[in-house]
Amino acid sequence: GRAAPSGKRLLWMVLLAASLGAVAVNAEAGQFHLFPAPPPRSLALTELDPGAEQAAAIIDFENSYPWSSRGGAELSLQAGALPDSEDPQQAPAPSPVTDQPKLFTTATTLVTAGTLLGGALEGLGAPLQYGWRTFHTTDEKWFGRDTYAGGADKASHFIVSSGVSRMLYEAYTRQGHSEDQSFTLALGTAFMTGAFVEIMDGVSDYGFSFQDLTADALGSTAGVLIQRNHLQDLLGIRVGMANTDIPAAAVGSSEESLGSSYSNEIYAADLKLGGLITRLHGKPGISRFFLTSFVYFTKGFGHQAPLPTRYQEIGVEVGLNFPEILKAAGVTNETWWGTGLIAIFQFFRIPFTQVGMYYNLHDHKWYGPGAPYHYY
Repeated sequence: GRAAPSGKRLLWMVLLAASLGAVAVNAEAGQFHLFPAPPPRSLALTELDPGAEQAAAIIDFENSYPWSSRGGAELSLQAGALPDSEDPQQAPAPSPVTDQPKLFTTATTLVTAGTLLGGALEGLGAPLQYGWRTFHTTDEKWFGRDTYAGGADKASHFIVSSGVSRMLYEAYTRQGHSEDQSFTLALGTAFMTGAFVEIMDGVSDYGFSFQDLTADALGSTAGVLIQRNHLQDLLGIRVGMANTDIPAAAVGSSEESLGSSYSNEIYAADLKLGGLITRLHGKPGISRFFLTSFVYFTKGFGHQAPLPTRYQEIGVEVGLNFPEILKAAGVTNETWWGTGLIAIFQFFRIPFTQVGMYYNLHDHKWYGPGAPYHYY
């Protein structure tokens, strides 16, 4: 359904980033072995009789099937005598004992349950604010100009879900889970968090939106794929505030409908220059403090009726890479506050820290650096 007001949603993300950072740093990684270490094997040999034939016989050599003692000392090695009643070739091989760590440790359970609870509480705000209804669905479509938010709501769902899954992946990995386990846990938990929000929307005026849930699934997958393939130094996905005062003449008698108009948000997909140059076997130098972004935002949607002058814009920006700046200043992932701070800057686009050009999909014109903060 239509998302909750932007400030509430973004505040929830800040709190989640800080809490996951704290839990992740304090969780100790556990080691496990696929097979237990074999016990030391003893080998006993009889002393040679100087007058006997120059050979050695193992203790209880006569019990070593299919061989038998032939009256003379023979050389053979035996790790330990088996019981007389058992045939060594018929005895079952010992079953390997695995020492797999628990999938849901206390820390893992707390992170998972806390995230799911946060999603449920976020979704609960809709029926509590607007009233409870019988469960129903809403066809919101995608990025058309005739849709509720021009696709901004879908971009928001995608980016929020990707941010949640990325933070969850880091938290689970720091708790000692393997990369595959962390991938599965993070993807499942992030997706279910979005599903809880949609279920709550389904019993409110918003309605359950399969488009929103699809955006949640795609965003959750994109987030964990970035982490699982160690691409966080190269790729990023962020949301930012772009406060815009729409002139009263443009609004007229129209008023915002349920949810948010999304006119104050901008969404960015980043290509980080430091990671790119490093992968090209170059030395990034100062370029690691910069990134390029493809951005998308809308203005004038979400009203009743939507403003006739509403529009969507795409753009290309060059901006500051704040996580790299923080790391250069000595902030690390070794502390809870450092982990949380870096995670926040990886998720949020800071206003006025980038320049770019933006193309208006409605009037087919290009606008300059201030376009995200103005209504044309």
